[in-house]
Amino acid sequence: MKRFLCLSLAALMLFCLSCNKDKPVPGPDPDPDPELDPDPEQETKPAAGLFGSCLQKTDEEIQDKLDELWSHYFKGDNNSKVYYDNGSDAYILDVSENSVLSREMGYGMMICVQTDHKTEFDKLWTFLKKRMWRNAGEWDGYFASICTTSGIVQNNLPCPEGEMYITASLLLASRRWNEYGYMESAQYILKRMWGNSHTLFNPHHNVITYIPAGNEANFSSPSYDLPAFIELFARWSETNKDKWASALSATRNHLYKSSNKKSGLFSDLNNFDGTPHGESYYTNAEKYMYSAMLCAMNIGMDYYLFRADDTRQTEMAKRIIDFFENDNYTHARFNWDGSGPQEVYTLGEKGCNAVICYALAHLDGYKDVVKKNLNLAWDAHLLNGQYRSHDGLIHYLAMLHLCGSFQIWDDSE
Repeated sequence: MKRFLCLSLAALMLFCLSCNKDKPVPGPDPDPDPELDPDPEQETKPAAGLFGSCLQKTDEEIQDKLDELWSHYFKGDNNSKVYYDNGSDAYILDVSENSVLSREMGYGMMICVQTDHKTEFDKLWTFLKKRMWRNAGEWDGYFASICTTSGIVQNNLPCPEGEMYITASLLLASRRWNEYGYMESAQYILKRMWGNSHTLFNPHHNVITYIPAGNEANFSSPSYDLPAFIELFARWSETNKDKWASALSATRNHLYKSSNKKSGLFSDLNNFDGTPHGESYYTNAEKYMYSAMLCAMNIGMDYYLFRADDTRQTEMAKRIIDFFENDNYTHARFNWDGSGPQEVYTLGEKGCNAVICYALAHLDGYKDVVKKNLNLAWDAHLLNGQYRSHDGLIHYLAMLHLCGSFQIWDDSE
């Protein structure tokens, strides 16, 4: 995947495309009792995830897989790892750009909190706070989207997916490790997502913007639609409760409208009505390209955690999995309607498409297809080399969902 690094607004547009006892909330349950009304804040034992329930992977096998992922991307050699420790802080390296990206820092923080690696989490957060976070001025509450490994900001504009992952990670960390400082920082960011002069969500549509600046505030990327995170923001934010409730409904609606009714695919950029959006600086914006694969994981995560839009999410899951089944999981890039197949099916797609199978696992007609997708994700070779950061971390996040290791901690009694 070709990406660009420079200080202009157009470069960021293109880049974003490529580019007190804690109690766990229920983990993944692919086949719930239909008579029950799942309560995400009820204390239950986390389920084993689809790998356990559908592939009969043992707890030991699942832990070995998680250990392999951690060792490869966080503790491996310079051809495999993406986590680089400076001593007092650390960063996630985007190897292809030799830079630090806010969204991949957010991925790294989420991986750390979900795998109980507090030391690494704190070092990533320290780097972000010192080098990339803005707590005054025009971009108050947001993060510079790109900086060098030494912390020199290269683009001061935010990439909203970064804000989403970083904030959700801080909220979860505050509950997992019982540290109020994380919560205080998260609340600061949440307040400014709506209170900054550049609102992260379009105030007329309540859908996240592609970039909250200029014309880019008037369209979106469906890959930024993270209803599960907005659900947490709506519950736990101390401000703008009404806005978060509106954004939650609007985000689920936007994802549904963004799913092509024929192929189930999503475009990298789109309008608030779900139709593809073209821009001169990105000729593939209206296609299913580099970021659109995340939509499947976002849908699957929301499905198994909250079950608030299950009928439409199952419909979307059927469409996109049927499409890739017909393609025999061969190609990676398509026009929005599924025509024009290009390139080879990627590691990230293997992970994301497996996660949306949470919405299909209860259907008798899809059990073999679900297993096929799970095996593709489980058996995939971890990435080394130049392009390991983006697809590698996306696959890692997907594996946390599939292993049943992604949890929400609630500190209420």
